[in-house]
Amino acid sequence: LWTVKENTQSGSWMWKKLLKYRDVAKRMYKVDVKNGKRTSFWFESWSSLGCLKDILGEGSNIDMGISINATVEESWMHRRREHRVVILNKVELEIEVSRAGRVHEEDVSLWVNGKGSYKRSFSSREAWEVIREKHQLCHWHEAVWFKYATPKYSFILWTALKGRLPTGDRMRQWGGNVNISCVLC
Repeated sequence: LWTVKENTQSGSWMWKKLLKYRDVAKRMYKVDVKNGKRTSFWFESWSSLGCLKDILGEGSNIDMGISINATVEESWMHRRREHRVVILNKVELEIEVSRAGRVHEEDVSLWVNGKGSYKRSFSSREAWEVIREKHQLCHWHEAVWFKYATPKYSFILWTALKGRLPTGDRMRQWGGNVNISCVLC
């Protein structure tokens, strides 16, 4: 029972971590609309504006007169309106453009690749390359961290190479009454 409870808690922890990257994932996915039958009008990025629910917010389905669960195909059947809000008129134009470009093929899911363009297949490697922070390679790590190194000395050398040792000049920057002269002299 304890392991089941522990796995459930760690599983929910993992999902909470993954949900933090929802916005990143949304930027990496879009749909190329063909017949519009399987593409959500409000919740998928199918137009040049992006995900319409994120852009327009709550209540926009009422303003547009399109159901919250509508597909893009169902949006083609609604009667065009003139709105006072400019962004709603842009959405109406997006509907017209997608209606004019419809074909009798299935909608295609597209994923961003490492070069900023989109392709049909998802690659976790390319997704990682898009979202990761790129830093210079560390060539001195073997001089600090090796098999028989004394951990204390490795840690001190590592903090020195990172410029994080609390030396006199750094302690003066922290703002204190610190004597920066060498204590050994």
